[in-house]
Amino acid sequence: MSAIAVAKKDFRDAVRSRTLLALTALFGLFTVSGAYLASWAAEVLDGGAETTLDLIIALQTPAGYLVPIIALVVSYAAIAGERESGSLKFLLGLPHSRRDVVVGKILGRTGVVGVSILVGFAVGLIGLFAFVGSVLLVDYLGFTLVTLLFGLVYVCIGVGLSSMTRSTTKAAIGAFGLIVFFWFAWSILVQLLLYAVEGQFLLEEFPDWYVTLLSLSPDAAYGSALGAVLGESGLTMSGMYGSTDELPLAARPWFGFVVLGVWALVPLVIGILRFESIDL
Repeated sequence: MSAIAVAKKDFRDAVRSRTLLALTALFGLFTVSGAYLASWAAEVLDGGAETTLDLIIALQTPAGYLVPIIALVVSYAAIAGERESGSLKFLLGLPHSRRDVVVGKILGRTGVVGVSILVGFAVGLIGLFAFVGSVLLVDYLGFTLVTLLFGLVYVCIGVGLSSMTRSTTKAAIGAFGLIVFFWFAWSILVQLLLYAVEGQFLLEEFPDWYVTLLSLSPDAAYGSALGAVLGESGLTMSGMYGSTDELPLAARPWFGFVVLGVWALVPLVIGILRFESIDL
């Protein structure tokens, strides 16, 4: 229960952040704008979004970019900030173990990110009703729950990173570096490896190892998990193959949950082990 006590206090402190309020407002703006633009494309191009599922696919892009930013902004200073200010020694002077602090910070910051996601998606839901007229709430709920899991993953990464340094500047640089790595460097490195092995970038059929590596980033796993919940192959790596039966294990939709679980647990474990061994 000590971790829960840390989480409650951390949630109350973090939820007051003006930066969080600004990011939440931006998230809400992007979701409703995405719903509008997708609906507009359906009318103008006669091939855009016409159903709840089509609009969810359109909303995945802003969610895929903004949720990691919100989660890392909220979590990168969770522990490093308190080490830097000296308040961490006071917190550990209470009946909290270091493991309680790490777990509590993850729970508290996940709650904050969850509020941001729920607010943003509530605005998006209003947009769906306004621009489509009807909404499949089950699909939208599935979309919301998977996105909450996605936010948890990045909170675990951010808090794990925060527990490894005493400087919020270094933690912020690390968080920004992770965003650049996952969004750009990961796919570029895999593409370069494909060229080194195959001698070209464009193939009639991509090798299994290539699709597997692309599927192992948290962002790709988010798409796979959404595809598994919504039954939509357009969200997964199956676009490179004729059907999901031909996909390697790591690229199959349901395996996205496994990848997300690993990305959540590994930083959590490393963060706890590192934090328990450092000198404050």
